[in-house]
Amino acid sequence: MTAPHAVGIDLGATKILAVRAAGTGEVLQSVRLDTPRSPADELVAVLAGAVAQLRTEKVASIGMGLPGMVDAGTGALTYAPGLGFESAPLRAMLQDAAGLPVVTDNDANVAAWAEHRHGAGVGVDDLILVTLGTGLGCGMVVDGRIFRGRHGYATEVSHLILDPDGPPCECGKVGCWGIVTAGRNIGRLGSAAAAADPASKIAALLASGMPATALSVTAAAEAGDRSALAILAYVGDMLGRGLASLANLLDPSMMIVGGGPAAAGELLLGPARESFARWLYAADRRPGVPIVQARFGVSAGAVGAAVLAIDTFGATRR
Repeated sequence: MTAPHAVGIDLGATKILAVRAAGTGEVLQSVRLDTPRSPADELVAVLAGAVAQLRTEKVASIGMGLPGMVDAGTGALTYAPGLGFESAPLRAMLQDAAGLPVVTDNDANVAAWAEHRHGAGVGVDDLILVTLGTGLGCGMVVDGRIFRGRHGYATEVSHLILDPDGPPCECGKVGCWGIVTAGRNIGRLGSAAAAADPASKIAALLASGMPATALSVTAAAEAGDRSALAILAYVGDMLGRGLASLANLLDPSMMIVGGGPAAAGELLLGPARESFARWLYAADRRPGVPIVQARFGVSAGAVGAAVLAIDTFGATRR
């Protein structure tokens, strides 16, 4: 049989990206949808419809990255407060609806798998990926395998407290890592900077109709706006502190940063590396740990889910 394809789905709280991909990670077709705020069975019908749009005779399996805690044994979503429901056996439900074998995992885990197999972490068997977006996700590959912990709930690091004076988090605390590095916090800081200096480049961008997001702050920073550069330096500092905490605990060979805000590149990663070196324990007594930008960007979750499905099921058909 020729090499199989798989459908990979990245299910987010607001958007769904589904792709048909080869085992090399090459994306051959994609579908983007808004995530409905609906019961699990209605969501699964939407997902099955996306699969139907992408399915060809070469598609042998489905992989899905989920935005929350995923049971390592059953593949069920056990906690995801960002959806219209908190838990559901989504793996089994989609398998029944689509008639193909399905593998599910946390969305950051499958993104880490994409980078390990075909991205920035090729050839690196011990790596950590953090993905920035609405919050912060973390996935790990240890000894060439996804690290899930005993029950599948490992690497939920978004709620490390990094800035006690930072913005409030939905968990009830303030300054959580996932909040201070979130795209919406970058946008919030950009709005405040524009209001403080109406003559600034960031103010001009927002006045032109560009929304206050990580993208607009990055655009202003690339144009030399001091406030925008300071915002990315602050977020990079917070990113580096968190990465140093993980490196102190886990001693990886590489750390990869993905998600929308990572598109700022060195404007964000440069300050992150400086902060990482400052906060890493005994930095001068250990091998260097490179901090690099993810290759797959915002498509890493969908690509990783497809590759994980092919790696799990091979050419098998249900």
